[in-house]
Amino acid sequence: METGRVAPEQCRHLRNRPGWSQEMLAGKAALSVSVVRRSETGRESSRGTVPVSLRRAFEIAGVDVAHV
Repeated sequence: METGRVAPEQCRHLRNRPGWSQEMLAGKAALSVSVVRRSETGRESSRGTVPVSLRRAFEIAGVDVAHV
């Protein structure tokens, strides 16, 4: 995984570790649900702040993003 970012193919896997819905992840990452959905399907850019926001939300919750 690229440092500081959550790749699209890893987003759903990481979200399922704590049992979060897309809505829960969106709230924790301060993103819209549609952005989370697009991130999980690879339709959201893997550049910019979205992947960083997702990673931060997982890390704050104690989800190990280094071992996906």
